[in-house]
Parts: sequence; structure tokens; C-alpha cells
Amino acid sequence: MEKENSRRGVQLLVALVLIPAIFLLVGGIVVMNYAMDRPLLSVPFIETKQEPVTEKSVNVTGIDSDATNRLKVANAEIEKLRNENVELTNEVKARQEEVSRLIKERDRLIAELSAAAEVEATTSDVSRVYEEMSAKQAAAIMNELESPQVAKLLKELSPKQQADILGRMDAQRAAVVTQLLQ
Repeated sequence: MEKENSRRGVQLLVALVLIPAIFLLVGGIVVMNYAMDRPLLSVPFIETKQEPVTEKSVNVTGIDSDATNRLKVANAEIEKLRNENVELTNEVKARQEEVSRLIKERDRLIAELSAAAEVEATTSDVSRVYEEMSAKQAAAIMNELESPQVAKLLKELSPKQQADILGRMDAQRAAVVTQLLQ
């Protein structure tokens, strides 16, 4: 029985270790010959005709020409976007300056409007004074004023008062003021 166990052990050793080792060794030889670009059953010291060695360009950077072209296109796009960004920034600055200019213009117009309103209020106050006067007194004072001022004051009065005052003024002066009223 011992003999049989020992025989089984040897058979087991051959089946589990030796046969796979042989397959690995043969497989390694085949792979190495293939990797070294040699025929499978080559004899090491027999000279064979070799083709002349041609130089191949080796890309040491690891970047192929397609990737280089894509990189150039991407860089061009980045540059284009940078230029567009500069243009838009300049446009924003120009619009901000325009807004500042318009705000100043608005403030100036508001100041003019308030000044005009103040003058109008003063004119209205003066015209109320003339409304309280008789036409004879108003005509006497208006004969001494400049024609544009007279026209401005008369515009504030009612048509009846305008007629009464113009009727009592000097005829030539009344004609000039009438032209300004139109």
C-alpha cells in the first residue's frame, strides 16, 4: 500500500507541477521569440539576409500630430475668446461712461428745470401783481420794459386783460409785443 501511495504521490506531482511547468516554459519561449520578432525555430548562429535598416521617426514627446493639431485649434479658440473678452470689457467700459454722461446730463436738466420752475413761479407772482393792477397802470409800466419780457408777462394774463393792456400801450410797442405773442 505504501508503494501505491508513493506512486500516487509521484503521479500527482507530475500532473500538478511538472506538466504546467512545461507548458509555461514552452509558452514563454514562444512569447519571447514573438516579442523579439524572430522566427519560432531560429538557429542562433546562422546568418540570414537582413533587410537594410530604415530610420523611423520616433515621437519622444508622446504627442501625435493629431493631438498637436487639436492643441493648436484649442489654443486658437482660447486666443479668440480672450480677444472677445477684451472687446466686451471695452464695450462695458464705454457703456458705463455713457451711463455716467447721461446721469450728469439728467442732473443738469433737472437743475435747469428747477431754475425754470423758479423763474416761472416768479413770473406767475409778477403776473398776479399785474392782474391786480388797472390796465392803465400796467400799460404804463410795460411801456418801460423790454418787449420779450412784456410778451412773457402778457401770456400769463387772461385774454381780456391782455387786450386792455395792449390797448393802452404805445401803438408801435403794442405791435412788437403782439408779434412776440404769436
